[in-house]
Amino acid sequence: MKKLLPVAALALALMTACGTPPGQLSANNRVSIGVAAGDSGSVETATKTVTPATEDAPEKISWTITPGKGVTFTFMTRPGSDAAYITGYRILEEKLYTAEGTTTNSGGPINKMDVYLTSGYSCTERTALRSCTANDTDIRPDNGVPAQHSIYLESGLGNLARATDADVTQVTSIEFIGTSSNGAPVSVKVDGIVSSGNRAGDE
Repeated sequence: MKKLLPVAALALALMTACGTPPGQLSANNRVSIGVAAGDSGSVETATKTVTPATEDAPEKISWTITPGKGVTFTFMTRPGSDAAYITGYRILEEKLYTAEGTTTNSGGPINKMDVYLTSGYSCTERTALRSCTANDTDIRPDNGVPAQHSIYLESGLGNLARATDADVTQVTSIEFIGTSSNGAPVSVKVDGIVSSGNRAGDE
């Protein structure tokens, strides 16, 4: 089984993906959002099975693709932030590492999302779908309610591992877009998200 070599580059990317990058502020500087990317489950596995030849049949090779669990993005507004709606995302860049080398793809369409982030205040009446209001008597600045969304960035990497008969790795940069509760544009970028297609089974 062939293994890829850019270990140092991937280690750096993985550390970046597991951290929480600074939130991006909207035009009116009233929105601050943190986002963490959980990419440990973003793996498709291509398992190769070789059935030896017999007197009655030739050697048979079969593959089984096991899907991954996607990348789980956890969003949360910081204390004092307006509420926000994340309405979509786009891939800014994908770097694909294979046994044949590295390829880079940039840009992509906007994919729809529908994630609500409460404001950066807590109160007794707050829920995941209701932010605190000026009428709440116990309102105070606090982190917002975490909200999650999963994207299957590893989709297709298992088939690529099968086609190349080797492990493949993809490092992605992504941008989430939306609007604040006051109508200001919101943009949050995450770099260094690692997904892979693993080749397993018979040599």
